[in-house]
Amino acid sequence: MARPRLLSVLPVVVALGFLACTATKKNECGTLVSVINAGLEQLENGQQQRKNDPTGTVELRAMAAVMDQAAVSTAKLSLATPELKSLANRYEAMSKDIAKNARELADAAEKKDLDKLGKAQNALNDALKLEDPIVDDLNKFCSQ
Repeated sequence: MARPRLLSVLPVVVALGFLACTATKKNECGTLVSVINAGLEQLENGQQQRKNDPTGTVELRAMAAVMDQAAVSTAKLSLATPELKSLANRYEAMSKDIAKNARELADAAEKKDLDKLGKAQNALNDALKLEDPIVDDLNKFCSQ
């Protein structure tokens, strides 16, 4: 009696499904990493160009603009992998917080409001601390 062909094809179909998931994950990881790196490159270029800003407010406003753009770029990504979607959402929220806090810090510095200056600096520092855990989680997920 001949063996049913379905059972011999099933392992191949499962393997192809796994490879498709792996390819999707790899592509989406690359896309998200590219968006994050593009924002970081813009920040670095902006810092190089604004070294003659003694108050730092021009650099803070430029940082806010770059982080706003990073949030928009991250939000536009169409990610199918739930873990990457979650990481992108975290990065988007962090980017928006950094932008908001950088603007508040620049405003406080321009007004020479020491109370708001201290609060805004602390808020910006707290928002910046969120980046490393997000990047670490992204690197860990994408390397698996």
